Amino acid sequence: MSRLRDVVLLIVWLLPASGAKNAMLRAVGHRVHATARARCSLVWRARTVEMGPGSRIGRFNVVKNVRLLRLGREASIGRMNLISAHPVYGRLYPSGASMTLGDHSYLTSRHSVDCSGPVTIGDFAAVAGHRTTILTHSVDVRTDAQLAHPVTIGPRSFVSTNCLIVGGAELPSSSLLAAGAVLARARTGGEPGLWAGVPARRVGEVEGSWFARAETHTHRVFVPETGETVEKAF
Repeated sequence: MSRLRDVVLLIVWLLPASGAKNAMLRAVGHRVHATARARCSLVWRARTVEMGPGSRIGRFNVVKNVRLLRLGREASIGRMNLISAHPVYGRLYPSGASMTLGDHSYLTSRHSVDCSGPVTIGDFAAVAGHRTTILTHSVDVRTDAQLAHPVTIGPRSFVSTNCLIVGGAELPSSSLLAAGAVLARARTGGEPGLWAGVPARRVGEVEGSWFARAETHTHRVFVPETGETVEKAF
């Protein structure tokens, strides 16, 4: 990308969300649906951003050196997240330096995502809470070479607060990763369920209406003192 395009995009991304901003982003090569909302964020050298119908990017995120950031229909990214990649992986890895959020999936706030190896968050999946770290690249001490592995969060899965997910890890679909867990490499094909511990292992079953929801976000609130569930509280 040219330095001029980088600077123009930096300025446009700092603007408040509007239809005009969406049009400007499209004019410089991004694919942003008319109903998407991209609030003020610091975006540097993001080659392609795709935002599907109804998708959202909140305020004060930092996005840098990403080859592709894709949000599906009604997907959302909250506030103050760091989403980055090392430029070498975008140059050398065909699918590197990319992050994809499926339809109705979301990343909440204050997370750190290294997407040097591709990161995929499946349809209706969530990285919730705060301070989860996804780290896809590292040094292989056996070969003395740097490398990156993909991370996959399966469809309709839930990542709790303050987790660590390393390159090569896969959370099975319809699973819950417990708070503070470390999800290590080579969980491909694992059984859905509750994953917990360091390293995370399957420790039980999970069930609940959240895993079958039809909307991106949960808007109801349960009040323990009264036993009441308030609909559309958010």
